[in-house]
Amino acid sequence: MKSLLDYDFLMHEVFYKCWHILEYIEKHPNMSELDKEAIRATIMDALVYKGLIDPEKESLDLENMCIREDLMHYRYEKHPNVCGIPQWMKERFRKKRLYITAGMPISVFLAKPPSNIIQFCVYDPNTAVSSIFPDATFYNVFYTSPTRGVRIESKRPFVEVEIDGELYLVDTITKRIFKSSYFKETYGFDVVEEVHVSELEGEKAEIYKEHTQEMNTYADMIPFIEMTIPGISNSSDQAEMVYEYEKSKENFPDDFEDARIFAEMLPTASIEELIKYERKRRAKRGYRL
Repeated sequence: MKSLLDYDFLMHEVFYKCWHILEYIEKHPNMSELDKEAIRATIMDALVYKGLIDPEKESLDLENMCIREDLMHYRYEKHPNVCGIPQWMKERFRKKRLYITAGMPISVFLAKPPSNIIQFCVYDPNTAVSSIFPDATFYNVFYTSPTRGVRIESKRPFVEVEIDGELYLVDTITKRIFKSSYFKETYGFDVVEEVHVSELEGEKAEIYKEHTQEMNTYADMIPFIEMTIPGISNSSDQAEMVYEYEKSKENFPDDFEDARIFAEMLPTASIEELIKYERKRRAKRGYRL
């Protein structure tokens, strides 16, 4: 038996609804059965992904917050009904900066909780998610809320993708994925609109292509994010945002260097000098001028 608290990866790098996952468990003793199911799958996905447990020999005892050397408790599922965003997806999100994310890594863009003062349209994160898959389907639907158990009669967007041969609905608001067959059977799924990326044509195809093109303009956004970090660093539901921002420093050091130089110039440089530097910087990094 090994306590979940003994896994540094779980303690510091795995999140659920933007919280550190083990803190979420601690602070939500009366969580729903759906949350428990999603948390079990998220923990096991993370530990298997990192090679920290043997899924053929070990299982998760969530009630006692430990991994047991038997298969008598929750076993790893390759295709769970519900799970947090898988670790392999997050790794890919960390490497891509898009037009629709304003040049931010997708991981930073998606880590903003719904309550964040920086609001965004849910269609934008869905589009960002679709960019790492060869095809995707955008839905607007009426459905029954898994969280509140009430029928939602206003159009709700989802993006559907294929993961290892299984269709999943990605919910970028609650930061979870649902097996499509399970969700549609359990919560209803009255389709109002349905659009497949592979079937886009003409202007719609061009717009999608523009929105999902990779952009190396993260440096332009860093000063604005930097101003918000001190104010959210102690907020539990902002933990993933802080983590992903720090992680982005490893993946995009040039952007942070550009932002640092610009910040140092700002107090004393003239407008002409700033414009000249910005043009030179953009040309060097291959930005669209």
